[in-house]
Amino acid sequence: MELLEIELKNVFINYHARNMRYRHLAFSSKDFSVLEDAKHVIKKILPDYTIWDGNYPNEKAPPANCPRFDFIRQTFNSPLTGLIIFRPDYWMRHWSIQDKQAFWSALSMRHGGYNVVVIFAEDHEFHSQNNHYLLPHELPNTALNYWISSKIPLTR
Repeated sequence: MELLEIELKNVFINYHARNMRYRHLAFSSKDFSVLEDAKHVIKKILPDYTIWDGNYPNEKAPPANCPRFDFIRQTFNSPLTGLIIFRPDYWMRHWSIQDKQAFWSALSMRHGGYNVVVIFAEDHEFHSQNNHYLLPHELPNTALNYWISSKIPLTR
């Protein structure tokens, strides 16, 4: 867990920096236990962030049947310090492919405001939704990938 924390802190230092225009991040793994570990470490690193947990929904999060438009509006326009969305498939499970693509596109292209971090199970369906909005990077020494906006120049 200490190694995971060090690696995640480095990602946040690089991509949540004030000079970065596109600062929203996503983390994925095919291993659910890795996702749980990542959630706990990210909550520790970003203690002031609000968390919407698809495994344990609460009154701070939108309802399960929230339409895409409202979910995206609440994701990016709520008065928060920052937001962690864990297991977004809880909200997206009844959305069309176009609605899912709209969410990933918004995560990639929105700038300003507070930071949004999404932690999700990587699968074939996500790759069909992503449509090159977010680019993957391996998190060293872990089974976790992090995803950054395709709008960030490759010079990093």
